[in-house]
Amino acid sequence: MESIIIGIIITASFSALISFFWVRGIDYMHTNHPDYKGEDFLDWGKEDAPWETKKEWDDNTAHTEGGL
Repeated sequence: MESIIIGIIITASFSALISFFWVRGIDYMHTNHPDYKGEDFLDWGKEDAPWETKKEWDDNTAHTEGGL
């Protein structure tokens, strides 16, 4: 029973620590960079974004590890 309580306390403490720093980072960005919208996050161009490039399946280009 004691180990369950210790586990819950450790989990809650760890979650509180992560939450504190996460909120602190969000507040920092809001205060120091109010115009940042996150649009450059992965810096994908229109043509490089995975949702923009649609490749159809082609049986002739199936991956093989070498010649048959």
